[in-house]
Amino acid sequence: MPITAGVDRLLTGLLTGTALVVALYAAGLDSTPITWIVVAIIHVCLIWVARSTSRMPGLTPPLRRFWRAVTAAGVVYLLGDLAQIGTAARDPYAAVAATGGRIQMITLSVGSALLMLTLLTVPLGFGSRRERIRFWMDVATVMVAAAVVGWYMVVPDLPAALLKVLSGPVILLLCVFVVAKLVMSGTAPFTRACGIIGASAAAIKSGADLVSRDGLGGGRLHWYLACTIAAHAGLAIALRVNQIQLGRKAENLAPRPRRPYSLLPYGAIAVTYLLLSVAVVRDGSPTVPIALAGAAVSTALVVLRQLMAFRENARLLGELDTKVRELHETQEGLRETLAQRDALAARLHHHAFHDGLTGLPNRSLYAERLDAAIAAGGAVAAMLIDLDDFKEVNDRWGHAAGDTLLREIALRMTACVRAEDTVARIGGDEFAVLLTPGADPREVASRLVRAVEEPVLLAGFGEARVGASVGVATAGELTRDGDSLLREADHAMYTVKRAGKGSYALAP
Repeated sequence: MPITAGVDRLLTGLLTGTALVVALYAAGLDSTPITWIVVAIIHVCLIWVARSTSRMPGLTPPLRRFWRAVTAAGVVYLLGDLAQIGTAARDPYAAVAATGGRIQMITLSVGSALLMLTLLTVPLGFGSRRERIRFWMDVATVMVAAAVVGWYMVVPDLPAALLKVLSGPVILLLCVFVVAKLVMSGTAPFTRACGIIGASAAAIKSGADLVSRDGLGGGRLHWYLACTIAAHAGLAIALRVNQIQLGRKAENLAPRPRRPYSLLPYGAIAVTYLLLSVAVVRDGSPTVPIALAGAAVSTALVVLRQLMAFRENARLLGELDTKVRELHETQEGLRETLAQRDALAARLHHHAFHDGLTGLPNRSLYAERLDAAIAAGGAVAAMLIDLDDFKEVNDRWGHAAGDTLLREIALRMTACVRAEDTVARIGGDEFAVLLTPGADPREVASRLVRAVEEPVLLAGFGEARVGASVGVATAGELTRDGDSLLREADHAMYTVKRAGKGSYALAP
């Protein structure tokens, strides 16, 4: 049956059918065969829901294994139901017809144990050994309380059938504990609503066992059967609610924040004291109740004091977590602001010392590097390059074509020098080159002339040709600064211009 956004027919059928049957039994119906037929039908629904849930898309492998285990437990329950239908049909008024024959008790024990072990093996996501120790101490505390309660409800005589105790309230109460613990830890393989409904169903089954403790005579049989049907139906309803919630919003299984403490062990202690109080009152001892009341009150005060400390610690931890998160966010914001500032400063620095059209260093950066190279000493060479006939390109095709040509020439010049050398644009169609020691000025100047005079194809315009007049000056012992070296290179460049362009000359 598909899950729709409207009324779910299976869930509605389970709710209305269970309410109707429980009402009939509460009114006096006490047919044991009908009880187990209804329970078998409920378990068929449970198997279908668990199996279809295990096939839902988006489930992790542990979750898929969990729902397959639930399906297997449902099949075990159903086998016990079928055997119990035969038992009830043979003798409807026998005690085992209502409470369950040996086969039904074994299947209930096996199915419940399978569910409990599956729940216990679900990864809880504990981050430390201390958290794991606390968890298993809580398990031990509730197991002791469950064993005591189960023994008292089912078998008041110590040597009675152990199987009945283990298959009844002990496993069911343990399932209640594990469900609640998983929900509180935030790592449950089911939704919170599913856990609450399932735990309530287990509590109803324990109530049914308590009704049968002193026998099913005196009008108790129909109430026992009503609780039995309601408990099994509650489990199927819980699984269907879980499936509907997952189908509508898969994030319902997202991990939730874990509480720093658990109330379950204290609840187990309270249940044990309550059971002891009931037992003492039933025995009729006049002095023991007073001592028991004193012990209970003192324990209650200690527990309340501890709970107050837990709540205060939880509040302080929450405030500390909030402060740490706010500080982290503030630091992140500060780091982001500093990063933006540094990036802006880098961009401003680049714009201040680089040509906006070609990306080459500008006159200021070139002069700074030239002075630094001369101060370091060595055979430093400065070149001034003027493009021949560049004005004709601008006049013929416009400034856009001229800009394209300048960018191409800048790339060609950069390819003619080493990485440690500098190519700069210092004017409209004027470039400068700084050669550090180790380079051959004549060879570089020759490469520059040849590279520039190669034709440039301007997309959308045509083929442009320009030349290069290069003046070269090499620093010597008498060179004092970059300006004087550039003046020598400038004189050499104009010598080339006067001689016919398209070549290079060295300053004397």
